[in-house]
Amino acid sequence: MYNSARMQYRGYGVNLGRMRDVSVDKLIAGARDVINNRSYTAAVRAASLVFRSRSQNPRQRAAWWIDHVIQHGGSHVHSYALDMPWYQYLMLDLLVVCLVIPLILMTSSVTACICCCVHRRRATTTHHKQQ
Repeated sequence: MYNSARMQYRGYGVNLGRMRDVSVDKLIAGARDVINNRSYTAAVRAASLVFRSRSQNPRQRAAWWIDHVIQHGGSHVHSYALDMPWYQYLMLDLLVVCLVIPLILMTSSVTACICCCVHRRRATTTHHKQQ
């Protein structure tokens, strides 16, 4: 669904919706629209030119990276994520700050309110019994 919506947004084709909702007539109408409308052909040709204008093909790019690592070593392309502790990598420290600390503060404030209400209730009942 996402790919077809993206394709339609870019002007490469028609989004027919969910597969269970596609009928034969809808499929034929969409195919005829793509075949007869020249804007789809122009959009695909423009995208093809952009894609093919890369200076290196994948084989040349892989060879360049291999030569680069052989000449200069690979320490400068080493990801910091490999050296992080697991709790930072999984962002558990952020989870503690954003969820656990506010939860503790809310729990303690609710507990304080309950204690105050209970104390007031005991004080009023004690005051009424003394009178």
